[in-house]
Amino acid sequence: MKKLWKSNLVKNVITSYICMIVFPVMIVLAVAFTAAGRYIYRAAADSVQIAQSAVLNLYQEEMRNTALSLSHVVTMEDGALIQEAASADRQKQSAALDRLNTVYQLLAAPKYQLLDFHIYRQDGSAVIPRWSMRYRVEELREKDWYQKALAQPGVVSTCLAGDEYFYRLRASSEAIAIAAIAPRDMPGIECIALYRRSTIPDTLQDYNKKGNVGHLLLIKEDGSSLIPGDGQIPPQVMAGIRDSSQESCQLSSEGIRYIATKVPGTALFLVSAADEGELFGPFHLFSAVSLIVIFCIVIMFIVYFWWYMNQFWTPLHRLSEGMAAVEGHHLETRVKPCSQKDMAQMIAGFNSMVGQISRLIEEKEAAEKEKYQEELAALQSRMNPHFLMNTLSTLKFMAISAHFDGMRDMVTALETILDALLSRDGTFHTVAKEQSLLESYIYIMQFRYMESFEVEIHISPEAGACQIPKLLLQPIVENSITHGFDGMEEGLGRIRITGQVVDELLLLTVWDNGKGMDEEAIQNQLSLTARPDPEKERRRTIGIRNTNRRLKLNYGEEYGVDIRSLPGHWTCVTMTLPARVPPNGAS
Repeated sequence: MKKLWKSNLVKNVITSYICMIVFPVMIVLAVAFTAAGRYIYRAAADSVQIAQSAVLNLYQEEMRNTALSLSHVVTMEDGALIQEAASADRQKQSAALDRLNTVYQLLAAPKYQLLDFHIYRQDGSAVIPRWSMRYRVEELREKDWYQKALAQPGVVSTCLAGDEYFYRLRASSEAIAIAAIAPRDMPGIECIALYRRSTIPDTLQDYNKKGNVGHLLLIKEDGSSLIPGDGQIPPQVMAGIRDSSQESCQLSSEGIRYIATKVPGTALFLVSAADEGELFGPFHLFSAVSLIVIFCIVIMFIVYFWWYMNQFWTPLHRLSEGMAAVEGHHLETRVKPCSQKDMAQMIAGFNSMVGQISRLIEEKEAAEKEKYQEELAALQSRMNPHFLMNTLSTLKFMAISAHFDGMRDMVTALETILDALLSRDGTFHTVAKEQSLLESYIYIMQFRYMESFEVEIHISPEAGACQIPKLLLQPIVENSITHGFDGMEEGLGRIRITGQVVDELLLLTVWDNGKGMDEEAIQNQLSLTARPDPEKERRRTIGIRNTNRRLKLNYGEEYGVDIRSLPGHWTCVTMTLPARVPPNGAS
């Protein structure tokens, strides 16, 4: 079973499943997760901005109500009540202040939010119907809202401040809404201000206590909260908020997402500080559920795959292994039948096909063997007439020269060669026998070429005992004599023949100091399919090509002839074949 899991068939199925199903599903899920994440994040961010919008609406409503409250007080009795309250007549002032107190009660209902109402005179004094004066004159005139009111007489200016001091238990250091106006045509009155406790801090605290997304803060330009003790914005984040040219911006720092909105008409910012994990909380839940579903689907597929593999892939794997074995030339391979009907038919067909292939190959090998024997015989017969013609020419020359002793030796050598050619004891003999025939051949050729060359033969005893095809060395030596030394006018031709056994291989080499061959000629000599050019055939023998072919036909493609040559200097032909000793010491 472990081997089955490692098979190419299972690997291909798993790879196909991953590439065609898992990857596309993962891509779709990634796109879905991205879209869902953006939607969930946007929904969370929108909820934060909705809360901010609610606070901004509350702020605008509070500023408007504060301005309206001040307007009602100032316009009471067409402004006469304010002027009487600010006059120097104590009796009129006292009556006016009593009426103003009634106004306070009406404006403060139903919730007591109104704090004070001050009338500031141009002489630096103030009329304070309730409690005490809030600012010294020098402090008052440093307030932006006060200067804004003085700059635009008749227009109510509003402000939200948080670091004011009041003589009330709940008002100490709380945010207040301030409305101020510098009235026209009221001599002696510089400014009128209405102080009202803001409901925004309570609203923010209620929002934060309910566990809503993000912690909502009202921030000043220096990054501190308008409500003391309510937190501080990091300087780098506050710098980004101040530098933003938009009314609303978002910044992240240390895992916290800051969503800031500028409060219109002020130097304040409404900031929601939310943990990014909190913003993506629903998305993480959605992702976890999705991953669990995907994991369950994968487990179901593995279970199904295991069952299906046992039903179908196990016999299919056996069939695949059988095919691989047949491909490796193991034609005795047979696949074990299975119970699955369709697979059993396929396996039976495979076994029948392998049997037929085995029989056809055996028949073909027998035919090829017969064909090779005929071709080898044809190759040998092709070389023999060529040699005999040269020998007869030599005999004719010897007869003319009337050297009868040499003629006798010549004929003896020729008889030795012809006996080997015409014998019926097979097409193989030992290297030692080949050396004997080669020496007879060299004897004849030295007579023919007037001893213009000399030969050295060095055959080791191990090599001499090996079996080789008959006349294997003769064509190579003939090629050296007739073509290698052709055109040599000076110097003595030299041929060195060696034979040795190296790593169970028989290496036979023929070296000569002839004219050599270029690379094109070498490739032409070694080609088994090239057709020789008739013009070039006059200068080159076909012996090397035939010898190379004989070796490959008898021993296989890994054996044959190798040629190395330096044109104009030397040529070395090496024949490589297995070192085989004939049985029973046959020669």
